Amino acid sequence: MKSDRRLLFPYELLEPNWRLWSFIAVLTLGFWALTAFPVAEFARYIDPFYSPTILIVPLPGAFRLTCYAYRKDYHRHIFNHPLGCANADRGESTSRRYTGERNALFQLENFHRYFLYAGLAILPFFYYDFLYSLAFSGGFALRIGSIILLVNALTLTAWTLSCHAFRHIIGGNINCYSCVATGGLRKEVYDKQSWLNKRHEALSWISLLTIFFADLYLRGVAAGLPIDATLLRF
Repeated sequence: MKSDRRLLFPYELLEPNWRLWSFIAVLTLGFWALTAFPVAEFARYIDPFYSPTILIVPLPGAFRLTCYAYRKDYHRHIFNHPLGCANADRGESTSRRYTGERNALFQLENFHRYFLYAGLAILPFFYYDFLYSLAFSGGFALRIGSIILLVNALTLTAWTLSCHAFRHIIGGNINCYSCVATGGLRKEVYDKQSWLNKRHEALSWISLLTIFFADLYLRGVAAGLPIDATLLRF
C-alpha cells in the first residue's frame, strides 16, 4: 500500500537526516563565529568571508544555493517534493502536484548557469589570500593557516569546475565529438571535467565545510589560541 508521505511532511524535519542537520550545524556555528569574533584580517591572514569577495557575496551565495547538489538535497530531503523519479511514491497529491520547473523557485534556480560566472570570477581572490599570507614578518613564511587557505581555494575551485553548468559550457552545446571540427582537445577537457562532475555533490559539501573551517581557524588564531605554527621561513 502506498504511503501518504505528504501527511508526514511537517514532522520529517525532526527525523534523522545528516544532510539537513549537518547543514544547520555548520551555518549555526559559522553565524556564531561571525558575530562573536568579528575579524577581517589578522597576521596577514584574510578571512574568506572578508576578502574582496565580500563585495559580491550574494552572487556566489546564490550560485551555491542553486547548485544541483543542494537542490536535490533540499527538494528531496527537506521539502520532500519532488522525490526521485525512481521512487514509487513521489510525494505528489492533488494539493502538492509536481508541475515541472515552472514555479517561481525553479525559475530562480534556473539562473544557476549565470551565477556560475560570479563563482568563477571570485576564485582568484582566494588564491590571492593564500599568497598574501606568505609575506609575513618581512619575509616568506609558510604557516598552517596558509595551507588551510590554499586547501580552501582548491576545494572551492574543484567544486566550481565540477558544476553541471560548467560542463555544459565545455561540451553540452555540441552534438558530435567524433567530428574533426569539435573533437580533440575539447573532448579531452570534457572527459576530465566529467570525472570531477561525478563527484560534484561530495565536492559541494567538502567545499562548504572547508570555507567555514578556514574562517573558524583564522578566528581562533586572532583570539590567541596556540593553533598556528610556521612550517617554513626564509
